[in-house]
Amino acid sequence: MLERLAKSKEELNILAEHYRTCQNVAAIERLAKEHAIPKEDTDAFIAGKSCCLLKVPLMGQSGSVTEKLTEEMLLLQDSGYATVLGTYLLDLARKDPVMKDVILQPHKTLRHCLEYVHEKAYETALEKAKKEGKTGVGQNAGIVIGSTEVFAWGIDYYLLDDRKDMEKKAQEEKDTIKKAWKRAESIRTVSAKSKDSDTKKDVSEEAKVAAKPAAQKKEEPEQLSLFNLGA
Repeated sequence: MLERLAKSKEELNILAEHYRTCQNVAAIERLAKEHAIPKEDTDAFIAGKSCCLLKVPLMGQSGSVTEKLTEEMLLLQDSGYATVLGTYLLDLARKDPVMKDVILQPHKTLRHCLEYVHEKAYETALEKAKKEGKTGVGQNAGIVIGSTEVFAWGIDYYLLDDRKDMEKKAQEEKDTIKKAWKRAESIRTVSAKSKDSDTKKDVSEEAKVAAKPAAQKKEEPEQLSLFNLGA
């Protein structure tokens, strides 16, 4: 099978493009299911809204810390918050070999770093609200946090040993995607069976309707013969 030859993300996308050119939707969906690609991404690719079935980073796992952080800042498309934090981390990595090594870890990303910082900021806001006698943080509530504290949280994220947790989370996401595919296929099968059943029912009804005139025509000569005999 062609799927066995697709070992890298690039090769997988080439294979998916081949299937799309051949209009082989079933093969694309099978490929997406095997590699735990979300159905919405798959549908977008089939519809031609996406150029790739599986998103490929601009660079691989290898590369310099400058390439990695610069790429991640570009992908986040945030000229403010992400760029400020990313630039700070990049400058720090150039001076500190330890920071360089932890930033280059494949499972560590600037996006996850920002999420970690947001969580810490929320925890800080929640603690402040509790001290003020409030039960929680309001929807439009804000809190002033200095850049020193934000940068410290960013460093904490990269120094945090969470590789196993991230791998577990990634596996759970894959399992969720596979379950979603199974549900979609189950719904599709039930819908197809229901449609087939309705079609057979319609054909059966048409056959009954077509049979009635024939039966009536058969009875008419008998009625006429009886009438003639009575005369």
